[in-house]
Amino acid sequence: MKKNYMKLMGILLTLFALAGFTSCDYINDETDQAMVLSGEWRGDFGMYYVWEEYGQLYTFDSYDTEIVFYPAYDLAHHGWGRQIDHYNAGPYTYQYFEFKWELRGGNIYLTYPYDHDYDTVISDYRMTNDFFTGYFVNGTTPFKLRKVTDYYDWTPYINIHSFGYNDGWNSGYYSNKRVNENAADSVATGKPAGKIVGHGSRFAKTAAEK
Repeated sequence: MKKNYMKLMGILLTLFALAGFTSCDYINDETDQAMVLSGEWRGDFGMYYVWEEYGQLYTFDSYDTEIVFYPAYDLAHHGWGRQIDHYNAGPYTYQYFEFKWELRGGNIYLTYPYDHDYDTVISDYRMTNDFFTGYFVNGTTPFKLRKVTDYYDWTPYINIHSFGYNDGWNSGYYSNKRVNENAADSVATGKPAGKIVGHGSRFAKTAAEK
């Protein structure tokens, strides 16, 4: 009897562990996805630009991207965002963008109103407690971002406190760090002698383009 009881307990513990892993490791419902997506992420987003100077072309890769997704309202599946790509080489130390986002039909659509060449779609993505990975449509290399700050005080899968009280777009942590920052589109290390002739995400390139 004791042997059967221990065996049953072992099975139950295994089932509980699997259930916990499934619910916390991958988010299925789009509302839950939108809640987890909302907030600040950081990592290699694959951004780059091509620089032309005196007839020569140079490609500079961003080593780090800070990207923030703001929901249009609580539990919204769409909103707007801000993105800063950092560079440790080339004429620009960083480039700054604003975008609109929408989570729909298993994809995340990013639209950049001031430069539609950056418009893209993220598919085959995965969000966990700490990481956000996925592919740009037609891309063959995944990006990987880590969660820095949650937008909500609590979400179904990320139970951490935000850095301020959030009662809308212009409050708390994001108000101080992003909304009122009034950042320029980019900052150069000096007076550039050339110009940007191409840009985007190297992760969005197809195998043929590479």
